[in-house]
Amino acid sequence: MIELKNISKSFGDRKILNDISGTFVKGKPNLIIGASGTGKSVLLKCIVEIVEPDEGSVLY
Repeated sequence: MIELKNISKSFGDRKILNDISGTFVKGKPNLIIGASGTGKSVLLKCIVEIVEPDEGSVLY
């Protein structure tokens, strides 16, 4: 299980993620959906520790 707690990330003045929380459960379908440019890739990069969130935590 992966748990996201209050993840926020900005690049310069642009806030990409704002207080994102959720749980990904092993063996269950887990989706991240959204329009282009809404931070889906940034969220995944935070989960796999390529990008460090400005606030919040990822628990494994």
